Amino acid sequence: MKRVRYWVEWVLVSFFGRLVQALPFAAAQKIGDIAGSLVFWGDVKGRKVAMANLEVAFGSALSLNQRRRVAQRSLQVFGRNFLELFWTGRLTNSNVDQFISFEDPQRLRELVESDVPFIAITPHFGSVELAGTLIGLKGRPLTIISQPFKNQRLTPVFRELREATGHKIIVPDNAVVHLLRALRSGKAIFLFTDLTLKLRDSAVIIDAFGLKMRVTQIHAFLHQRTGFPIVPWVTLPRGDGSYVVRILPWLRFPSDTSYQEITQICWNQFEPIIRENPHCWLWVYKHWRYRPSVPGPRYPFYANRSTQFDLEVESQQNPEKAKILSEQIREHVRWQRQHE
Repeated sequence: MKRVRYWVEWVLVSFFGRLVQALPFAAAQKIGDIAGSLVFWGDVKGRKVAMANLEVAFGSALSLNQRRRVAQRSLQVFGRNFLELFWTGRLTNSNVDQFISFEDPQRLRELVESDVPFIAITPHFGSVELAGTLIGLKGRPLTIISQPFKNQRLTPVFRELREATGHKIIVPDNAVVHLLRALRSGKAIFLFTDLTLKLRDSAVIIDAFGLKMRVTQIHAFLHQRTGFPIVPWVTLPRGDGSYVVRILPWLRFPSDTSYQEITQICWNQFEPIIRENPHCWLWVYKHWRYRPSVPGPRYPFYANRSTQFDLEVESQQNPEKAKILSEQIREHVRWQRQHE
């Protein structure tokens, strides 16, 4: 039965992809808006997560109706992002600037003409798929991690779309090894920096909207191992349906900078932009999976207390105790695995 369902999904996605590509760009975006609204009203659990995230992030700065509008618009943005990926087959180097372009041409030249590999980073913000197409068409292909679908028939469909402009897609298994190899061979890579990880995964804890958030540290690790710069960027809507890619200042850190410090500074580039354009961030995602046990700011309803999380926070706040606390963390992880 599952095999039949997967085949039907593949047929529908393949047909729908061709249909979207045949539509005008504005029509594809409109369908994305409708799809996002349907998900917002149909996915009760997801809507509850988004509303809770917005409440703890903005507090009284946003009313209930404003939070609802931002949450709905956020899903519309990502509905557009999904459909725009299918539309990228119509983009070429000669027409892409009509739909998305770089805010600063000088930054574009630095990006494309530099012989130095770099680590491109962004959160789940705005039209990431179109931005990737733009960067590829302008002559700087990236190595990108992409999670394979449970339906294996769909994985090559999306891989082909993303690799059409020269990018190389890799799976998460042994991703760090592949990314390190890509950088050392002179290639640029791309990473999302707002991926919150479960306790079994190596991560660091940063402050985001005044709350503790456990996120990936891969970009910090790769930077310290290679010395290659980190290049933060975001995609912003222009208001007419097109987009602009803003490349932020390149980041380099002394060799003794901790992964947590690097990750925090990288996040600090994005948070003010998210505050100014909250509808562009993916609020339906569980950004704050864990919360400290000590009294403090309000966290979303889904955030869990964890001894390991508390130890990780304490280790980062008290570097002189890091060695002892790290051993306690390892002991706790071993105990947890034995009792799962």
